[in-house]
Amino acid sequence: MGTQEKAVFEFIERVDNHILIDDLLDDLLQVVGDYGIEHMIYTGLPVGDSSIDPLVKTNRFPQAWWDRYVENDYAKQDAVCQQVYSTMSPFAWHEVEPRFSSRDGAFQIAGEAAEHGLADGYIVPVFSRDEWLSALSFGAPNKLKLSQKERGALNLMAIYTSSAIERRQQRRPVRGRLSAREREVLLWTSAGKSCWDVSVILGISEKTVRFHTAQIRAKL
Repeated sequence: MGTQEKAVFEFIERVDNHILIDDLLDDLLQVVGDYGIEHMIYTGLPVGDSSIDPLVKTNRFPQAWWDRYVENDYAKQDAVCQQVYSTMSPFAWHEVEPRFSSRDGAFQIAGEAAEHGLADGYIVPVFSRDEWLSALSFGAPNKLKLSQKERGALNLMAIYTSSAIERRQQRRPVRGRLSAREREVLLWTSAGKSCWDVSVILGISEKTVRFHTAQIRAKL
């Protein structure tokens, strides 16, 4: 058994030893770092006009990029996201079919993602207890060159990781679960800051602050 394969199976053995999800994700990202991967997100996929942000279960994408993605509702134009609706097979981001990558806005989104350190990635569609379809997506700063064996390893780790996250989050009440950014917005608004003040403090747009505020109200 090779070094990479051994690391994968050792990770799987450790999955249920992590009490905190953050510790689990730290472990996962350390292992997949050998594949050139630096980021990950596990989220449900939106239906119709709904937003993707409330569906996120864990997020280790760059915060600035995710704020931009949510603010501009990129999920509706993102070629990677759109292809997941048509297949349950994992794929690398650069393998997106032309019928999705040629849609309006798709090329721009891919370029902006690359500017934030997400030039390529690998996405594994999965089913979850809350959404009809979810996916665990890995992100990398450079184009990924994955062998079939490496793809199988990522598929396996994605399944074990998503299942572990589901089990841990099932113990918590779904209502009232705020993201890290929502907690920041709540902290500053409870201190009497206006949406404009919070946007300056956090370095995001006022529109994004108002969006997070609406999400906080819905959850609490």
